[in-house]
Amino acid sequence: MTDPRFYFVLCFGLILAAALWLNRLAKKFHRRAGSGEEQPFTIFDLQFPASEAEMDNLIGHLQPTAHRALKAHLWVDFLFMLGLYPATALLCVIIGAKTGSGEYFFWLVAALQGVAWVADIYENIYCLRKMGPRPAKGGFAAYSFAVNTKFLLAFLGLAVTLPVAFYFWMTGEFWHSSLRYVCILAGETLTFLLITVYNISRRRSSTP
Repeated sequence: MTDPRFYFVLCFGLILAAALWLNRLAKKFHRRAGSGEEQPFTIFDLQFPASEAEMDNLIGHLQPTAHRALKAHLWVDFLFMLGLYPATALLCVIIGAKTGSGEYFFWLVAALQGVAWVADIYENIYCLRKMGPRPAKGGFAAYSFAVNTKFLLAFLGLAVTLPVAFYFWMTGEFWHSSLRYVCILAGETLTFLLITVYNISRRRSSTP
């Protein structure tokens, strides 16, 4: 099958499945503060440190459980990337096909998702090297550039496709064959939300 909508649905499902896994691992993110107390942190603290020293300090004060969870999070993120960037590129292709001469612009944005993917891979490899038994030194400027490039290009892809997709649906200018794919996307999203709500309620019930 060569229909890009089919592959978009597959990638979207992969995004949601990986997101559930990543969220579960993120619940274990805690580090020792200067006072000795444990404080939660997010993956954004690792992505946007003020300096390499701050990044090393964050990683160096992780509890063993948090260290393992963060490392696993970085590996699972490769799976998340496998869904995110192809899905965004496919969405660009799908929307571009309905815009006439604007198709070339959307092809360009789709191609840039490959650059964002490479930047994301570099980011994760850098973090994994920092978490090794002999943490890597240097390269922080390139790491920061990769993080910023990844977010800029990924948000660009979503920013230029989602409003146009919404416009086509509101005006009725869509392929009627897309309805079955929309139903599948809605089912995937509903399943994701139900699992998320279940996990939240289970955590609350287990909290003394």
